[in-house]
Amino acid sequence: MDTIMKMRLCVAAVTLALLSGGIAAAGPAPDSKRLSQGKDYVADEQWTRAIAEFKAAADDRGEKNRDEALFWLAHSEHQSGDDASALQTIVRLEREYPKSPWVRLAHSVRVEIAQRLRRDDVLWWIATPPPAPPPSPVAPVAHPAVATQRPRAVPPSPPGPPPAPSTPPAIAPPATLPPSPWTALPPPAAEFWVGTQPGDQVIRIEALAALIDAHSERVIPLLKDIAFDRNSPDEARRALLVLARCQRPQAHDTVVEVAREGAEPVQIVAIRELGRMQDVNASGTLMQVYATSGATRVRRQIVTSLGERADNMSLFRIAKTEQDPGVRNTAIMTLGRIPTAREQLRVLYGQAPVDSREAVISALFTARDDDELIRIASTEKSPLLRQRARQQLRLLATPKAQKYLAENP
Repeated sequence: MDTIMKMRLCVAAVTLALLSGGIAAAGPAPDSKRLSQGKDYVADEQWTRAIAEFKAAADDRGEKNRDEALFWLAHSEHQSGDDASALQTIVRLEREYPKSPWVRLAHSVRVEIAQRLRRDDVLWWIATPPPAPPPSPVAPVAHPAVATQRPRAVPPSPPGPPPAPSTPPAIAPPATLPPSPWTALPPPAAEFWVGTQPGDQVIRIEALAALIDAHSERVIPLLKDIAFDRNSPDEARRALLVLARCQRPQAHDTVVEVAREGAEPVQIVAIRELGRMQDVNASGTLMQVYATSGATRVRRQIVTSLGERADNMSLFRIAKTEQDPGVRNTAIMTLGRIPTAREQLRVLYGQAPVDSREAVISALFTARDDDELIRIASTEKSPLLRQRARQQLRLLATPKAQKYLAENP
């Protein structure tokens, strides 16, 4: 059942990817019976039957979604292990429907096939464009006035010894160009791979992700350039996620650099990923960014990341010093999820501004600190806060809380 659900989610995810990318704004035609049946076979992983349905749909002139049928045909052929047929189907889709939104998803299938076959040359072809051809040499053109001018007569030289034979100039060896990461496809395989070279940055990032383990010294700088591109935040976030999942030190350093200096949408992703990394210095980096950033969204994400790291000392410091009530209360609530932070929450209740004390009560409830909630319910001067503490004790319903409420109705 899990596998079937996975495949059904795959079909839904592909459709959602198209819609979220805005490339299906006009709305596709409704599925034909054949196309719908083929998708059901995909969901059930019946690849042979799916291929038969999609082939028939792709060859049917009356099928309104032939481009979609070709995509699902390539996907099914790939899943069945027939990658050669899948590649030929992708080339056909590119040739017959070059502007179809399904071409972009077909390029992702091509990346998967290249990765599975370990065809790094193909992945480089997808990830980077071929080098531009050198400019053609331009022959010098004589000025008209010079071209029509008669040469002046030169007087004969006086007789003398014959001139020595001239030595031909040495021919300099051709310059050796540095190796390019792009490698031309070998001719025997070109017919399977070469269709339209993807210009989509998302597909380029997918190819770079497939290359990063084997070619990190070349791939990481390319992804870094994308991650710092302030004009393409969506692609920058994708590149950042690839770097965050790479174990190379250079990739980690790039994530730290983006957390400090990247555009805000990408900076937030970098801060989130730092909170998940197994790095003893990550909390220090997060606090450095916190000290230099005035953006509320950035500070909130730093608080969340510190919570993932269970860094109660840094959160306690933020809760005591932060001037923004929203960020301060987020830090307090996050402390409540850390088992070792009970004592710090008790200190905070006495030191926090009045508008944050309700947040401390909620955090004490999360920490299941019935002793402190009973103390607040017994001694707090504010009726509103006393009532709030009693509500939390009722929800907590520990034996100690129930006994207090019964004795103090």
